[in-house]
Amino acid sequence: TPPSTPPKSRSRLVSPRKLPRIPMTPHRPSSDMFWSQDFVDDWNDEHSPRKQLFPDAAASRSKSPTKQGPERRPEIATAVKRQSDREAKRAFEKSKHELAEKFLHELDTVITKGKMAKLTASTGGVRLVWSNKLKTTAGRAHWKGERLRAAVPEGATPTDANSSSTTDNKPRCRHHASIELAEKIIDDEDRLVNVIAHEFCHLANFMISGVTSNAQAHGREFKAWAAQVSRAFADRGVRVTTKHSYRINFKYVWRCAACGLLYNRHSKSIDPSRHRCGVCRGELAQIKPAPAKNKKKKTEEGEPAKLSGYQEFVKEQMRLLKEENPRSPQKEIMKMAASRW
Repeated sequence: TPPSTPPKSRSRLVSPRKLPRIPMTPHRPSSDMFWSQDFVDDWNDEHSPRKQLFPDAAASRSKSPTKQGPERRPEIATAVKRQSDREAKRAFEKSKHELAEKFLHELDTVITKGKMAKLTASTGGVRLVWSNKLKTTAGRAHWKGERLRAAVPEGATPTDANSSSTTDNKPRCRHHASIELAEKIIDDEDRLVNVIAHEFCHLANFMISGVTSNAQAHGREFKAWAAQVSRAFADRGVRVTTKHSYRINFKYVWRCAACGLLYNRHSKSIDPSRHRCGVCRGELAQIKPAPAKNKKKKTEEGEPAKLSGYQEFVKEQMRLLKEENPRSPQKEIMKMAASRW
């Protein structure tokens, strides 16, 4: 007789998709324990598969820096910083004229005991002039001394008049002084006070120390005034040096594609289609701000959409109004064009 076939053994491998079952209780339905709810609950708790809890991992996930706002999304932090910078700059633009006048008066009071105001009283004091023409320096001091001659009375010689003028208390020199400030470069209070302090030292050097030579503009006398101002206003971050140590924030920047030379401008005065690098004649690419994409509307056929009647009218009127009013700002020309519609 052939040997009997051995019985098939059940595989010990457990499918990963099948969950382990809770074994049946040893009691039969005829037993009271089979129907006891407390016993069944205890049996299920004892034979149920244990769940692995990872409290440390959950806590680490909650404390993970990737879950925090600004660090998780850097673009949000960048946008918030840009918004705060714009608000700070807008607030500075509103108060910069008052801040400049107040700080100049404070400099004169503390450093020269009001002497500069007395010397320039006959010409209206030291004037602060905000200019759009300064593009590479933040400030410039202007001074002019006007010599006064005493009037010669009748019957007196010029020698007698000059000798008598030296004994009276009237000034023999009329001082014209002003500080020119750059609108496009001075963009915060720290730079404003440092620039005014630097130019104030120049005026004190001209009018009080009597140093009018350009060769000695940053000489020993200027450094003495600078040290005095720096000590008096050190708590406000004022530090007067012989050269302005600041980085100009240009609005537009182009880079040469060949040699990498940067071209900084305050206005969009470079046209890459017409201009080339002055060193290697390479092409220029705008890097600040990033050039916007062409978003002109097009029709379904792909052709540019036609202008409306109002747009055509404004376009024509803008050209005429600019010829009639060459010095009027763009805002006023737009108002005049809209009023003609």
